[in-house]
Amino acid sequence: MPTATPGKACHFTMESTPEPLRAQLFQKEMQSTFSMHLAISSPPTTPLTAEVRGYFGRKLRFAALRFSAHSTVSTRTRHASESRLLVSCHKQGAAVVAQGGRESRIEAGDFFVIDPSRPFHIQTTDSEVHSVYLEPQALRHVLPQWDMLTARAIRPGVKTAALFTGLLDQLFAMAPDIGEDTANDIAEALPHLLAPALRTLQDEADTSPSRLKALHRQRILSYVRDHLWDSQLSAQAIAQGVNLSPRHVYELFDERDGHPLMKSVWKQRLGMCRRDLSAPAMRSRSIGEIAYAWGFSNVSHFSRAFKAEFGIGPREFRRSQDLALLPGATHLRHH
Repeated sequence: MPTATPGKACHFTMESTPEPLRAQLFQKEMQSTFSMHLAISSPPTTPLTAEVRGYFGRKLRFAALRFSAHSTVSTRTRHASESRLLVSCHKQGAAVVAQGGRESRIEAGDFFVIDPSRPFHIQTTDSEVHSVYLEPQALRHVLPQWDMLTARAIRPGVKTAALFTGLLDQLFAMAPDIGEDTANDIAEALPHLLAPALRTLQDEADTSPSRLKALHRQRILSYVRDHLWDSQLSAQAIAQGVNLSPRHVYELFDERDGHPLMKSVWKQRLGMCRRDLSAPAMRSRSIGEIAYAWGFSNVSHFSRAFKAEFGIGPREFRRSQDLALLPGATHLRHH
């Protein structure tokens, strides 16, 4: 599979790749060429096959893909800013896509958006798709709430969808001859053509303040769940991630709503640490490794916070869980 260079049409297949290595090499190629951080697996009885024809430029990247049945999930990366949005139009075959608590069945003619920097799942049959890979901030400038619209099927009957899919069809015809300047212009236009189709998915029937507040809170909580591991997570970072002002974020999570936002973040982190400390499968990981994995940057601070939250230090808690697993020590589970 040759590596693409910027501003060039690209083409690669799996034909000459040994079957056990196909998924790994396909993942590597999709990451290096299209900034797609994916984990791919195929049924044991059906080796992965794939053919990709596309264009790889500084701003514009798109591809026509044929592939066998497989599943795709996100690979969590601390470099989320490197990942591009996947906008996929199904030409043949079907898929089930899921992200953020949403799930949709995709048929030929439908298209959808996925954010690979957040957890998602795609299960697809043998398919042919046309995909374009967009920079997230470019779409956010046009449609700030796009992250609430991922994993939703946009049907071919939506008139505004035809503007976007029609341009994609033209792109594939132009790919061998497209110039970088033209490609950059098209890349800037794509979010403006995609946004009207995505807006058809919004619930326009209820735009009351309470509804908008609930939607914003859901977006914030989803962002927090996906970034608990990040030690740099702050109200300012969350506000930037969901495209709201820090003041608005603070107002959505004031004392009247239970826990303030950052206190909620700490409680969730402590809960995840408690879960891992009690898991036999995590015995090989030290208390410090578990704390760091969930965003704590100081073990002493973590230990004090853990004891304040649960009434017992993390070391003592882990020891009590070990004792509870010993034969005849069932009564210790309640101490």
